[in-house]
Parts: sequence; structure tokens; C-alpha cells
Amino acid sequence: MIKIIRWFILLLVIAIQLNCYQKLPQKNQFDSYVDLSGTDWENSIPINLSSSWEFYWNQLLDPNDFDSNQTILKPYIVDFRPWTNLRFGNQTFSEKGYATYRKRIKIQKETTSKHLVIYFSHLHTSSKVFINGNLVQEKGKVSANPKEVIPDRTNSTIDIITNNLELDIVLQIANQDFYHGGPRSEFLIASPKQMQIFKNKNLMAEIFVFGLIFASALYHLFFYFQNTKQFAFLYFSVVCFSFLIRIPFLNSKLYEYFIPVQSFLFQSILLHYINIITFLFSMMFLNELFKSYRNLIINYTFYIGALIALFTPLAPRTIQTYLNFVYILVYLSLFMGYSIYLLYRFRKEAQGLYFMALALFALGIFCFLAIFFNYYGVQGGLYLISGYLLYVGFQSASLSKYFAFAIESRANIERHLYEESINALSKQRAELQLMVHDQLGANLTDLKVYLEKKRNLTQTQTEINSELDVVYNRVVSTIYSLRNQLLYIEDLSLIFENFVTGLHLTLLRRYSDVGREFDFSTSDEFTNYFNQVKIIGNNQNSFLNLFYLLYEVCTNDIKYGMGDSIWNLDLNGGEFHIHQRNVLNQSILPPNEKLELKSIKQRLNQLKGNLTVEILDEFYHLKIHFPAESLQNRSNQY
Repeated sequence: MIKIIRWFILLLVIAIQLNCYQKLPQKNQFDSYVDLSGTDWENSIPINLSSSWEFYWNQLLDPNDFDSNQTILKPYIVDFRPWTNLRFGNQTFSEKGYATYRKRIKIQKETTSKHLVIYFSHLHTSSKVFINGNLVQEKGKVSANPKEVIPDRTNSTIDIITNNLELDIVLQIANQDFYHGGPRSEFLIASPKQMQIFKNKNLMAEIFVFGLIFASALYHLFFYFQNTKQFAFLYFSVVCFSFLIRIPFLNSKLYEYFIPVQSFLFQSILLHYINIITFLFSMMFLNELFKSYRNLIINYTFYIGALIALFTPLAPRTIQTYLNFVYILVYLSLFMGYSIYLLYRFRKEAQGLYFMALALFALGIFCFLAIFFNYYGVQGGLYLISGYLLYVGFQSASLSKYFAFAIESRANIERHLYEESINALSKQRAELQLMVHDQLGANLTDLKVYLEKKRNLTQTQTEINSELDVVYNRVVSTIYSLRNQLLYIEDLSLIFENFVTGLHLTLLRRYSDVGREFDFSTSDEFTNYFNQVKIIGNNQNSFLNLFYLLYEVCTNDIKYGMGDSIWNLDLNGGEFHIHQRNVLNQSILPPNEKLELKSIKQRLNQLKGNLTVEILDEFYHLKIHFPAESLQNRSNQY
């Protein structure tokens, strides 16, 4: 609840920024003429003059045309909005064309020196501004010839120092390639102090949002580097970075403070490619959160759309902006719809559901508001920035909850598997102990029966000694079998604690029992690998399979080999290499007879490995190779 309150306060702060200018009082408005002579400019916040402008279609008029009183068509009275949104009866206006806008403002009652500032965001798409007959600014190139029009995408700040009572503002605008033509957003006027406060507020809001999103992007990126299997954090950080690149080009055009002003075409193409990246990585992010519910049709729709969109900058400039706009609208709607479907369809499985729903709701509302306002000529940059901030904030909270649930689930699974492993080991030990008990009891019973049969027989001392030898051998055999069974139980317990040490002691004991020398060497990489891996229920079968495989190799060597047995175990390039070498006992295995390795091959197949055998003269050399991932996949899949 506290987090939600904090985000609400943050939203309130942003909302305040959206209302840091005042509308023009209707009582001061007389068609295109406005009386602001009673305004306290030093203390009054910026005034928005976006209403009631004279509009002259397909005419590029300069102040001299108005002063000469030549015949001019009667103007339309319009708001400071794109002419593509205007409609007078059946008359509409094409985006390709040019027009003149005019407004007159009474700024003071007496003739004194007055310093004011006019501010408005970029127009569609080139413009000239005349004030009191003087050309004060030109952005791009305005021309009646469409081929000569050069667009510009920068905001305008114009300082005015005048003694006049009025300002006569004439604005020429020409457009050729953009899907809108004409002015947009607010046309503000204020004193330099108040205008600077207004601009500072916007900059502070953008820098604040930029800093929060940048911190979130770095946090999730570093978190991914520490948990490289959690791709959701990587994809989300890329989405955050794509937001960061867009923010300086929105609203106050913050990038102009750091790098040279970029052309309208360059900005359009750059923002279009950023949109592609945002949609692709947002989908990849969703796929990671809902791994088992990936919809191939939806995914391919995004991938194919992105592939086609890559080539839209090659289209004629007259339709390029249309295609970019359609791409945003279609894929934003598809992304929002698919996200809502996943949240609703799998609401029981989705972790951080409410935060994610709030993130999507905020992003959807503010993005569509920004698109709607921009389309109708109102500045929507701050709405879009607010949507980015709320999406990143709530989505970060959702991811935190998601990962906390994943960590808790993993811990529970590992604890459960460990308990299963302990139970399985205890059960296996109990079964072995029962088997030892049964085997010991059977051997003692055999001895008892054997002695009862011999008890009443009259035998010579030689015969008695012979029978005692038989009893002795049976007792020794029973003790040896009991010892081996108990040691085997201890071997299994030891490999669960330290695989390499347990394997080494097991093989050493077996070779010592038959009087064979044993050379066992492991590389540091091999030892470190097994020191870092815990053998729990999930990967227990893989490690037991490896243990039994090497146990079989040892048994095979004891059966057919003689002399020193040399073992080399290594881990290189993600693959285990196990080499075993000894001298063949030719009296047991004739030269033309093959060793029986069926059991070893079966176990090795489960590890996705292979083996080769070389017999040169009397030397036997066994090479075993299998990928480390055959153990890793099972040990790390959670």
C-alpha cells in the first residue's frame, strides 16, 4: 500500500507539471485579436494563445501583405492545430501544402520597453515567424514549391523586446512529407522569468523520469549479469533503455542541450527503429514471464511486422510517416491486448499480477492519450513520459515479486529435493543393511547346518582339520562380504558429500583388495566443478550413473588387467575426458577376443557421451568423453 501511495504522489507531481500554464480568458478574446494589456507579466504564469488564429490556406503572406491593404481572402478563424484536422462544411485540407497563420496581441496599455518570450513546440514541418513586420525566426525552409520544403523538428523560443502596444504575429508553415501539416500544441507567451520557470519545470520532470528509468535499467541489467539465466531482466532493461533514448526527443527536446540539432528525417527514422526494438523486446519479455504459454502466431506476427518495418524508411517520404504511425498503432494495440489476455488467462500462475496489470494499464492509457493528442495537434510528450515512468515503476515491482517468488520456489524445490535425496539414501542404506543382514544370516545358517551334519561323525584328525579349513574359509568369505557391503554403503554416502573424494577412495579400496597399484589424477577444473555442485534429488541419478559407470570400468580392469592402473580425469571446453590405461592379462583375454563393454556403453548413452578403446600390444587404453551439460542441465534446471 505504501508503494502505491508513493506512485500516486509521483503521478500527482507529474499531473501538476501538465498544468503549469493558464488558458486565455474568453473575455479577452476578440476573433484573432486578444487584449492582454492588463496582465502582470512578471508574476503571471505563461498564457496559452492557441485559440482563434486567422488561417489563410495555400497563401504565404508576409506582414507587408497585410499592411498594404491589398485584397486578401477572408480568413478562417481556427485554433493552433494542424490544418489536416480542420473541416469547414465539405472543405478539408490536405497535409501537403502551405498556409499562413496570424494573431494580434495587445501586451500593454502604455508605451514602455517590454521584454517577453514566446515558446511553442515543433511545427509540421517548416516555418517562418514574423513579429511586428520583422522576420525573427525560420525553421527549415518554407516554400510554395513542395520540392523545396525542408522540414525541421525543434522547439522554438523567441525573445521579444518592444515598445509597441501590440504584437502582430504572422506565421508561415509549409509541409510536404509528414502526415500532418500546420501548427500543434500550445503557443505560450510570458516574461523571461516565468517562461524559464515553466521550461525548468518541464526539464526537471523529464530529468527526474529519465533518472528513475535509467536506474531501473541498470539495476535489471546488473541483476541479469549475476543471474544469466533470468533473461526477463535483460529484456526488460533493453525496453527501459529504449524508453531512455526516446525521452530527450519528446516534449522539451532535451537532447539539444548536449548534441547538435538533428534533422526532422533523422529523428523520425531513429524513433521508428526505437519503436521496433521496444515492441520486440517487450514481446520477448512477455515470453520469458509466460514461458509455457508462448503463442507462435502472435510472436511471428511481431517478428514479421518488425522485419517489414525495417524497410519503411526506404519508402517514399510522402507515405513513410503514415507507415510508421500505422505500425505504432497496430502493434501497440496488439501488445496491450495480448498482455491483458495472458494476465487474465493465467492469472492464477502469474506472479506480481496486480503490479503488472497496473503497469500495462498506465502504459496503455498514457500511450493512447499521447497518440490521440499528438494526432489532433496537442503536445503529448509529457503524457508519454508519464506512461513510461509508471510502466517501468509498476513493472519493476512486478518483476521483484516474480523473482522473489521464483527464489522462494527454487529454495522450496531444493529443500524438497534434498529431503528426497536424504530419504532415498536412507532407504537405500536400509535396503543394503537388510541385504547384509539376510546374507549374513544365510551364511551363518549354512555354517550351522554344515556343523550339525559333521558333529556326530567319527573323523580322523586330518579330516577334522580339512573340515575346519572349510569352516574357516566360509567365515572369512562372510566377513569379507559383510565388509564390502558396509564399505559400499559408506562409499555411496561419501560421494554425496564429495564426489571426487568418494570415487577416489572407492577405486583405491577395490584395487588394494586385489593387490594392484592405482594412479588416480584429476585436473583442477575437474575437481573444482564437483566441489561447486551439490548432489540433490534432481541430479542424483546423473551422478550415481557416472559413479556406477566408473565402477564398471574398474571392475572390467580388475577382471582383465594387471599391473598398474592409470586414471586421468579432466574437464576441458565443457567436456569431461576420462582416460584409463593398464596392461592386459593375456592369459585371461586372448588377443582376438573383445572386451564386454555393453553395461558401460548403456550408462554412457544416458550421459550423451562416447568411448573409444585402443589395444596396442599388451596395453589397453579406454577413452570416455561426455558433455558437462549432461550433468548441468539436470543440476541447474531450477
